[in-house]
Amino acid sequence: MFALIAFALSAPSNTTEVHPKFTWSKCTKAGCTKVNGFIVHDKHIGDTKDRGTTGIDYEKDVGVTVKGDTVIQKLVSNGAFKKVIGSRLYILTADEKLYEEFALVGKEFTYTVDMSEIPCGVNAALYTVEMGGEGQRDERRSLWRRLLRCPLALMATAGPEMDIQEASSKAMVFTAHCCQTSTSGCDTSGCGYNPYRDTKDKTFWAVGGKVDVSKPVTIVTQFVGTGASLTSIKRKYVQGGKAIDAAQDLNDKFCNWNGGGGRSMSRLGASFTKGHVIVFSLWDSDGMSWMDGGNAGPCTSYNVKSVESSRPNLKVTWSNVKFGDIDSTY
Repeated sequence: MFALIAFALSAPSNTTEVHPKFTWSKCTKAGCTKVNGFIVHDKHIGDTKDRGTTGIDYEKDVGVTVKGDTVIQKLVSNGAFKKVIGSRLYILTADEKLYEEFALVGKEFTYTVDMSEIPCGVNAALYTVEMGGEGQRDERRSLWRRLLRCPLALMATAGPEMDIQEASSKAMVFTAHCCQTSTSGCDTSGCGYNPYRDTKDKTFWAVGGKVDVSKPVTIVTQFVGTGASLTSIKRKYVQGGKAIDAAQDLNDKFCNWNGGGGRSMSRLGASFTKGHVIVFSLWDSDGMSWMDGGNAGPCTSYNVKSVESSRPNLKVTWSNVKFGDIDSTY
């Protein structure tokens, strides 16, 4: 995942930023409980690398609409920052002072996504990063913003990361990235599974496919293990009342991980126990063939400028986020 990693802190501002209210669910086998929180945008908006003390109007400036448990990210916005492509969002705690952190080992993370409008070259991504709930804060300040943590501006080089989804309507991959430490020696390529690429199943993730991307789908990711010991990452897709298992789990054998260079499920599990922050992201690039072109998907050409001009209102819709015991969220 090529993205800037950042910490939240507050900043003084003449513009009051209102974080959209957001609800998600925490689940056990006995049932689910609603959790109230908020959504906050990254400091990097469009061509503005650091919006500093500038508050934003989420719908006008970054094309983000949040209502209840639903988050909508629009591709193109034209507001205070002029033309903005996509957005990157984080979940805040109910007091708006921290990122919500999820300890993933022995748990599952579930959400429903509508990918029907996402074409070649546009990446609707949901991922987790080890970056701390608080980051660096200044109590005198009231507007959340970010400090860059990675000079290389590559999130996977900055700390352990789990790309739960990187996808268009043409292809889908989920990828684990390990690191030797919390901030260095990271495996930028990671270990991922894409049905189109890895098992040659070209109709798994497709319009009218086994997972029909013309309709919303519930995606369940299970982090199998106990304590800090992660053994595998399993994936299910739920649609039309039917659960469809991915043909391949991520584990040390599939990934050819033996601990060298910090690459192992146990290393990733140790990171998960510290808590990972959830990120919703929408972005585009003419260089997206690694995700949905070549041997990764059916896309043969890319022209994101054409997509931006002809379909500026295309969107991804995330909803019904749940976190809890394995087999309790779907």
